[in-house]
Amino acid sequence: MRRLPTVFLSATLMLCGGAAHAFAQTRLPLPPNPEPRVRAMINGGYQPSTTTFDDSFTFSLYQETGTTEASYSVDAGAIFEGGAAVRLWKGLALGGVISHFTVDAAATVTSSVPHPFFLQRNRDVSGEPDGLRREETAIHLQAQYQLPPAGKLHVVLAGGPTIIDVKQTIVIDVNYTEEFPYDTAPFTGVDSKRGTGTAMGFNAGVDFQWMFNPNLGAGALVRFSKATVDMNVDNRIIQVEAGGTQIAAGLRLAF
Repeated sequence: MRRLPTVFLSATLMLCGGAAHAFAQTRLPLPPNPEPRVRAMINGGYQPSTTTFDDSFTFSLYQETGTTEASYSVDAGAIFEGGAAVRLWKGLALGGVISHFTVDAAATVTSSVPHPFFLQRNRDVSGEPDGLRREETAIHLQAQYQLPPAGKLHVVLAGGPTIIDVKQTIVIDVNYTEEFPYDTAPFTGVDSKRGTGTAMGFNAGVDFQWMFNPNLGAGALVRFSKATVDMNVDNRIIQVEAGGTQIAAGLRLAF
């Protein structure tokens, strides 16, 4: 009878050990990682699109009316942007991107300046001022759809309305020198003022993402956006085209 507790203890330990071994062999697999809910990006890139626009105005001098015509050229330049999107259902998400584009624009101005002594004998004054800065800040609101991934490659289609704010340095006066007999007026420069305007357009693009792990990756995108902006400067309206094709690359984050 004294051996009964020892036998009972040994049997209990063997039973517990067997149960632990069986549990280790039959444990349930861990649930898969949930799909990221929020995705973010930071990009640097290039806007290869170029655009041109014209402006003209009149002025009074020596009891006559003079005219000035200006042609502007906005070249390609760098862009910087950041954005995020929230997944709503499966591959569908809503997001937004803020991008900024800055470049120094060139212009050609031609002014018809009245003569101080003779009526209707205007002198032509022309020049090419530079450093006329163009800035575009765009808010791209997007519906996004992520295609089924191919391994680590994710492809996201996006599009929606775009709000573009434009700031552009505009010529408001042409400067020149005058000497007797005043038959010529050599160009010396311009006076300028910043015009501003905001308009709504659209955007559409595709983003290629290579995810190193579920939370970090790199991506490259191509986007096209466009808006027609009525820019106000010196109490006149100048219509300009904003946006264009943009190519950018950077980091992709998922949470």
